[in-house]
Amino acid sequence: MAIYRLEAKIFSREKRGRSVIAAAAYRAGSKLRDERDGKIYDYARRMKGVVNTTILTPEGAPEWALDSGRFWNAVEAGEKRVDAQLAREFILAVPPELSTEAQFATALAWARQELVSKGMVAELSLHHTKTGKNPHVHILTTMRKLEGDKFSTKKPREWNDVGLLVEQRESWAEAVNTALEKAGRPERVDHRSLKDRGIDRQPEPKIGVAATAMKRRGVEADPERFKLVRWVRALNEMRPLAKAIQRDGAVSERGVGAMWWEKSIIFAARVRDQATAWMKKSWRKMIQPSRSKGEGHEPELSR
Repeated sequence: MAIYRLEAKIFSREKRGRSVIAAAAYRAGSKLRDERDGKIYDYARRMKGVVNTTILTPEGAPEWALDSGRFWNAVEAGEKRVDAQLAREFILAVPPELSTEAQFATALAWARQELVSKGMVAELSLHHTKTGKNPHVHILTTMRKLEGDKFSTKKPREWNDVGLLVEQRESWAEAVNTALEKAGRPERVDHRSLKDRGIDRQPEPKIGVAATAMKRRGVEADPERFKLVRWVRALNEMRPLAKAIQRDGAVSERGVGAMWWEKSIIFAARVRDQATAWMKKSWRKMIQPSRSKGEGHEPELSR
């Protein structure tokens, strides 16, 4: 089933000393050496999950920019601050209904239009999971323009504009829907939030590979993310029931002594409140460890 996802985040050194070399190697399923400390990141063994990968550069870019190792080492070398922002990553869900070639071609065309045309260098990697349920593309992009064979002195502020991200989210939905239509598929995606679409439902959190791996290895029998998903689903299941009771079961219309109505309202409210409380408790448990480490970011919601 085609789903919408465009997630954007920034890689910076201040978060656990992240290396953009490691990030590039992992996403491309390659082996790269970090010239700063000589550390080698070898993810070639996971090449089966990496279906395709390539680097897109602006017109006039030097040939070395097409070499992943040389390019990202140049990015690292050009940023001197200990808390430097090294790269921006986009994660795009691609429809499983499309062929592998169409999935990658759609992402390439979008990256050229929305990123490379503005002066960014973008490395794209198409990933397929073993189950084939979550095909997606990782795009690592630069925080500075590549002007000739050098990076710009200043980072373009407009690249961090929220309005630009909104436009990118919409354009990705359009790109996916165009590809689906071209392939003769009836599925469509929507970049708008559930609220903006008039859908009365709590967004369902992603379980994520980390929580899934913890459960599979027996590290944690019931990770918080799994609990959170259950609470959100319970809450979403209760919403239409509560509305149906309110719509169809007015005491005044049922006559005196219609205690079923009153009991149903109390029960629905109790289940709703309990699901909400459990959901908040799971959120807090997942957020608290991150805050204690100085990361302070919340788990990601599916869109």
